[in-house]
Amino acid sequence: MLAANPDELKKKALMEHLENKAEPLPGYMIEILESLTGNITYKTILKGQMAQYGGREARAAGILLRDMLNDSIRDMEAIRGFMAARQNLPMDMQLVDAYLESDETADALALAAMLPQLYNLTGDALAEHGRFMELKQLQAGLHNQGRSIFQLTPTEKAQLEGLVAESTGLAGMQARNTLAFVYGNDYCDCPAEVEEGLKAKPATIPPLHKLNEPQIEARPNPASSWVSFDYQLAGKAETALLEITDTQGRQLHRIELSNKQRQYVWDTRHISPGIYYYILKTGQASKTGKLVIER
Repeated sequence: MLAANPDELKKKALMEHLENKAEPLPGYMIEILESLTGNITYKTILKGQMAQYGGREARAAGILLRDMLNDSIRDMEAIRGFMAARQNLPMDMQLVDAYLESDETADALALAAMLPQLYNLTGDALAEHGRFMELKQLQAGLHNQGRSIFQLTPTEKAQLEGLVAESTGLAGMQARNTLAFVYGNDYCDCPAEVEEGLKAKPATIPPLHKLNEPQIEARPNPASSWVSFDYQLAGKAETALLEITDTQGRQLHRIELSNKQRQYVWDTRHISPGIYYYILKTGQASKTGKLVIER
């Protein structure tokens, strides 16, 4: 009622009453009501608050992760579980490095290869992932051959120099740090010159296969004793196949779903803690996600 009458909210006496009555409104509600007087919609206010809290959560997660990594006794299992539960691309890329650090090269490369599907990477982001994948394959190869970054061949060193020149993301930064630390390469972080006549990028049209892509979400995630898959089929699809695999690609569960929109519950009490992948397939497209099992 109050949100529907913004003119009333401009009255100072009313706002003071709401703040100081026997059962006052919570502070966040007062803040929302005050914002409504500026002709801002309730939805816009909530979106702004969600973005603010999301930023705080990301910063807090980063601080916690740094503390765990800098601890005198590292609990790598706890670190991997923490990063996997964050469900975002930067954390999953760090999780790949955590697997490599623990000499689990197969799991590292399997997770790295899944990232484009998990986060729908396209265009420049997909190209950058290719460079990240190239670096991780090089690092895994060094480990499997019993070599370190101090024993690179001229070809491998040139490969890193190529990544520095091409990559603007994590792969380029890690390659540059390796060359600077081991071989003394000197790099300048000078700002690039602004190009003249910059043009706006043309509007992008989503690929046709995206229009037929099914939607699926696992909740809770991380899960313990059960997980619910909420799914919706797109286009003309009437049936779909849900498959669940481990990081090595071994299939743990497979079921055919025959409703356009519904919920499927999977009992995970017999599943070992770890990271798993689920994929919902139709005749036209598929959707992949990551599932974390904890105890």
